[in-house]
Amino acid sequence: MTRKPVTIHRATPPHLPEVHRMLIALAAHHGDQATITPDALRRIALQGPAARLLVAMLDDSPQRHPVGYALLVLRPDLITGGQGCAIEHLFVQAPLRHQGIGRALIDGARALARDEGCTGLTIGTHPENDAAILGYRAMGLAELPLPGPRFSVELA
Repeated sequence: MTRKPVTIHRATPPHLPEVHRMLIALAAHHGDQATITPDALRRIALQGPAARLLVAMLDDSPQRHPVGYALLVLRPDLITGGQGCAIEHLFVQAPLRHQGIGRALIDGARALARDEGCTGLTIGTHPENDAAILGYRAMGLAELPLPGPRFSVELA
């Protein structure tokens, strides 16, 4: 694996158009259609009290737009009384995958979660996403047992 020189930053408003495009690509990859608007993304990712958006920027690129992102969500832990953190989204643009950018985003998420006082950090993936599963294992992330069946209900 060739590692790209990358820097992880907290997202700012100029990063959001590219993050929005990547979010649409991630949804399409999972067979979903993203309906989030740029304004809603800004409210959630930059103004929401529980969300933290990180972006990956290539150090050697003249283009100053993100090539990947991680969305973290802070959650109270009612068992410990502390605060947990989950990486809800992790995305790297296709031509740049397998070059250390996802690893850098997870490392940035670890640092941010520690800075926020979180007691733990979790990340999930689709059970058939073998590349992500192998990558997380290679990074030394502990595999958790499945949480069991999940259900949803439409509220709109």
